[in-house]
Amino acid sequence: MINDVFLNKVIDLKSKIDKEKSFNDGIEVGAKKQKIEILITMYNKNYTTKEIASIINMSTYEIEDIIKEYELRKKSKVNVMPVNLS
Repeated sequence: MINDVFLNKVIDLKSKIDKEKSFNDGIEVGAKKQKIEILITMYNKNYTTKEIASIINMSTYEIEDIIKEYELRKKSKVNVMPVNLS
């Protein structure tokens, strides 16, 4: 009986931890997506990659990759926003 109660509490705790982790992962993905949207907007307004990097706190390498993907998608007219959210 005591083992069952303990096991149920452990399962409940694990479930709560998993839910919180999932929520935090969602927040991170949302923040990354918002950074990319800001990056694309700034790029379209002719900001340099160094200016963009200083504002959104990303490396110029990451910014250049996202811009290349954006330009490729724009040319092919397929889902213009990059999905590189890793």
